[in-house]
Amino acid sequence: MEEPVIKEYSSEEVTVVWEPAKCIHSGICLRGLPKVFDLKSRPWVNINGSDAKSIVETVRECPSKALTIKGVRFKDTQTNETDVTLITGGPLIIKGGATIHHRKKTEQVDGTVSFCRCGRSQKFPYCDGSHAKPKDK
Repeated sequence: MEEPVIKEYSSEEVTVVWEPAKCIHSGICLRGLPKVFDLKSRPWVNINGSDAKSIVETVRECPSKALTIKGVRFKDTQTNETDVTLITGGPLIIKGGATIHHRKKTEQVDGTVSFCRCGRSQKFPYCDGSHAKPKDK
């Protein structure tokens, strides 16, 4: 089995970790900080394109956790509030972290997590973008 691709982009204040195999192409990062996340540039993550706080806030919105943060080296003032959004025809998105109990497993998720509601995800209970793909006939 091949090792998954994992890339890291670091500044003095923060490190962004990217796992492309997890990406569901929601575009939240591209729309949120286009000077940091730009598919036309190489590397596509410009860690110096914005301040660390804005980068952390945008990465925490990533529903698939293809983008994550490690090594925050500034005072992080994340709130403890939880926000739940239902996307019509799409996932349930929880922002603010959660404890997830699934089968015999419990895990803690910080930031944003996206749950499948269509039942077609290959990563169930998490959304993998399958709701946006045409159904097989």
